[in-house]
Amino acid sequence: MCRKINPSCFHVNVKRSRHVREDCGAGPAHLVWFCHDRQCPSSRRMAGATAERETSVFIANDMTELIGRTPLLDMKRLFLDADARILAKLEMSNPTSIKDRAALSMITEAMKAGKITSDTEVVEATSGNTGIGIACLSAILGFKARIYMSELCSIERQKLVCAYGATVVLTPAEEHTVGARNRGIAYCEENPDTTFFLNQHSNPDNAHAHYTTTGPELWEQTGGDIDAIVIGLGTCGTFEGLSKFFKEKNPGIQMIGVEPAGSPVYSGGERGPHKIGGIGPGMITDNFERVRAHVDDILLCSDDDAYEWARLITSKEGLIAGPTSGATAWGAGELATRDEYKGKTIICFIYDTGERYLSVNGLFSADKIFHQD
Repeated sequence: MCRKINPSCFHVNVKRSRHVREDCGAGPAHLVWFCHDRQCPSSRRMAGATAERETSVFIANDMTELIGRTPLLDMKRLFLDADARILAKLEMSNPTSIKDRAALSMITEAMKAGKITSDTEVVEATSGNTGIGIACLSAILGFKARIYMSELCSIERQKLVCAYGATVVLTPAEEHTVGARNRGIAYCEENPDTTFFLNQHSNPDNAHAHYTTTGPELWEQTGGDIDAIVIGLGTCGTFEGLSKFFKEKNPGIQMIGVEPAGSPVYSGGERGPHKIGGIGPGMITDNFERVRAHVDDILLCSDDDAYEWARLITSKEGLIAGPTSGATAWGAGELATRDEYKGKTIICFIYDTGERYLSVNGLFSADKIFHQD
């Protein structure tokens, strides 16, 4: 039978269970890895997974070695009555967010090509997380960074970029990421000898990070027992990389996108205002165009649903999440109501920590704070 383990740390020396489930009598469900008791119901669900896996406690040389190898969480508390099994990839376990993967991939490839040196100012347009990842890497790799983002981005994200020593340029809210991108490109054109535009919305190295790390991790963690993957559509680097990987592994795996109902550009609609930072950039990216044929469905999530599901993840699973994470959990829940997903496994993502959205109006309440003399 599975033994209970500490769910707070991924990098531990484990030769036995990494998979704890209520239905095997070991207490509450925690992080999903593997169970070695073949009679355990959860082990049977993970049929095909590696029989034994060893990971080790280690000392990282720098933060880049902490990127990736993130755990899965079986969200049984949030989806208590669901007929499908919904697993969340905890990308909040990266040093800053899921965007650390893409930022590291794009920057290291550009450095190898000689496009980024210690004298280069790396420029990018972002809704926040890629900019934070770039700024974080700039602090340890020794280049300068200039980040363009919409003024709608939370103050926490703005300050995080600044904390790493990068420059933040805010652009008009109504222009979405398109406005930030246009201004970033213009700045690089004015300063061609000292800048490099990283171009996350078109850069194939964005998707390559997920093709070579996120996809293989999910395949290994589940033993390939995946029926659908729900991904927020922002730059679409995650969607491009994962759709390539999983369509090669099993074309039957459904690749589902989620975008804001208020700005359904990827679905063929018009750009409009929305409050789900991280998705809905207001344009169709080159990353998306390269894998348009891999899209099985696109779900439209309202601002209210994204916010409500971020709160539900926080209150039910004990992991504080932001609106984009809420949107993919909502999407997974929508699929779980469909007959064709009964008994199936659906993957969604918690992209980052909700702590960087505490200032966002209407997201988290502070109505239980009291003063006492």
